[in-house]
Amino acid sequence: MTDVSIVKRWLAMAEDDAIVVDLDDIHHEALANMWSFSPDDDAASDLRPEDLARFVGQVLEARRRRLVADGHAAMLFYCWHDAQTRQLRFSLVSAAHGRLPFRIALQHEATPMAIAERIIHGDWCNPQWGQASDNDMADDAVPCLSVFVAPLP
Repeated sequence: MTDVSIVKRWLAMAEDDAIVVDLDDIHHEALANMWSFSPDDDAASDLRPEDLARFVGQVLEARRRRLVADGHAAMLFYCWHDAQTRQLRFSLVSAAHGRLPFRIALQHEATPMAIAERIIHGDWCNPQWGQASDNDMADDAVPCLSVFVAPLP
């Protein structure tokens, strides 16, 4: 892994944060547990997908340790690329909800690396990011969000 100080700073911010459980309101729970990250242009050029995927894995493990230590019930850890805000986001919701809090079709990714490659190559390190393409204009395109999901603890 490349020694990227921004990823280390992000991990220090996220790893010990409190976890909110709200079995009555999935959206409150998701928002209260959400973190978002995006580098400035200089830091983005130093990031590699491996760095970002490792960061997601470290956050996932930190959340797992916190859930066990606090005695929480099962939760779902999930992360995705929010293209509108150009951010990597992750959150937790109680597994008892039986779903994620999105109102869009989801494409489940098998690993954090898939999300990391998408955000770094498709956005943060892509000089063409934000430029319209023929694929963006397709009338029959169904919006779909790629998301990595892992059950915890």
